[in-house]
Amino acid sequence: TKMLRLVSVLAVVCLTEAFAPALSSAGRFSARSVQSCSASGLKLRPGRVSPLMMSSADPEVDTSRAVGERDSGRHLDDTRERSDAVSDLYSPFWEAAAEILQKRLDLTPYPIPAGYVRKEAVMGKGKRQSEVFTQSYAFQTPKLRQIRAAHVNGGAALQVLNFVIFPHMNYDLPFLGLDLVTLPGGHLIAIDMQPLFQSDEYKAKYSGKDVLDMHAKHAENLPWGGDFPEEAKQYFSPAFLWTRPQEDKEVETHVFDAFKDYLNKYLDMVEAAEPATDPKRLQEIKDRQIAYLQYRAEKDPARGMFSRIYGPEWTEEYIHGFLFDLEEKMEKGEYKVGEVLPCDAKLNFKPTPVC
Repeated sequence: TKMLRLVSVLAVVCLTEAFAPALSSAGRFSARSVQSCSASGLKLRPGRVSPLMMSSADPEVDTSRAVGERDSGRHLDDTRERSDAVSDLYSPFWEAAAEILQKRLDLTPYPIPAGYVRKEAVMGKGKRQSEVFTQSYAFQTPKLRQIRAAHVNGGAALQVLNFVIFPHMNYDLPFLGLDLVTLPGGHLIAIDMQPLFQSDEYKAKYSGKDVLDMHAKHAENLPWGGDFPEEAKQYFSPAFLWTRPQEDKEVETHVFDAFKDYLNKYLDMVEAAEPATDPKRLQEIKDRQIAYLQYRAEKDPARGMFSRIYGPEWTEEYIHGFLFDLEEKMEKGEYKVGEVLPCDAKLNFKPTPVC
């Protein structure tokens, strides 16, 4: 359908959950948050204006991207199960990632704001009613500012694993983006080591023969998923793996292998990385990281999905206060380049139990 084709394009724009911006649908969902056994309340950040609350008549609002009926996220109304579908495709992916991370990195917990470790809701009506949850994980190391994952599961017809690694601003490392999306119409897979720069020197450093050979190996089984917007190309590397498998088995095998290979290859880069010291280079890294995060936060296709399920207030906090939180951390003076943030939580790689 036109909607599913449009959603698949938007998935590529930001390498995140493939759902278009939308207005919330009041009364369609009931939700509750879980923050371990000591859940606390949610407040909208002062001064934060949600794009979902802006009038489409505002001349400064890009209505084709920020708000509009065109990309309303109505695919969430289609709660039919895919025939012979796997209802929990992405837990094995996260379990594999957690094992690799623990084996290869000296991890410490990264702070997740209260109310965002786990969020649950009821979606749909009558026989099509189903439960959906979003589980968040976050870690950090001296080289990696934030390692975070959002796992969404609403049954076989709605599954997402958005796993991203952000390096500290004194490293020119790319970002790692592993985005796995399943909708009623099929699967949308976007995997890449997203570059800070597009220079030949940078490509030679982080998209060399070993990386391109890895990409070619997986591209044999995971064909190219189609065109994507011109504005997004600056954020993709020559090893960008974008594909739309038709069968669950392809995800469980070919995508699973690519997921692990890209993660391990990225961690090889992290191990070899040396911090930048030149002031000019440090400023370039900072500028590119902030530009990337602003782009992701402003254009985040997940906004429509989360807004319809959990409401716009929670959604804006989740996007700006957790998924893309660097600017807020800098504004509050909490982020120091190369330093690990204090966090009282324990390392957690398992779903949070409901209290």
